[in-house]
Amino acid sequence: MMLPHLTYADAVHAALTNADLVPDTLTVNAPVDTDDLTVLLQWNDMAIRWSSEAGWRHESAHSSGPLPLDRFADPAALISTAALLQQGQQPVTHHKRWAAAQLLDRAISDWTIALSDGHAQAAPRT
Repeated sequence: MMLPHLTYADAVHAALTNADLVPDTLTVNAPVDTDDLTVLLQWNDMAIRWSSEAGWRHESAHSSGPLPLDRFADPAALISTAALLQQGQQPVTHHKRWAAAQLLDRAISDWTIALSDGHAQAAPRT
């Protein structure tokens, strides 16, 4: 079974690429001991992580912590946030959701149920 958050990771990556903010590394993971799905975007001096359970966080030399974004933030909001963080500025709150957020939320729920029933296996994708 495909990891349901891959479409979101791909949409975020495409938006960052189009904005010339390509991360050095994009890692998608679904650890076998949890239902949490993660996307890690890494640049030389900062990292932004999405968790299907906790939403968006960032880590950099000048600051770290949760980001003021919807759990399924529109990729344009992430572009704005990443650009501000790379400039050493604090991000602003964005409430806009990704157009397919509702479908993704349902797909994650279905995936979680399939995992608990033993019908799905997950592996990292880099």
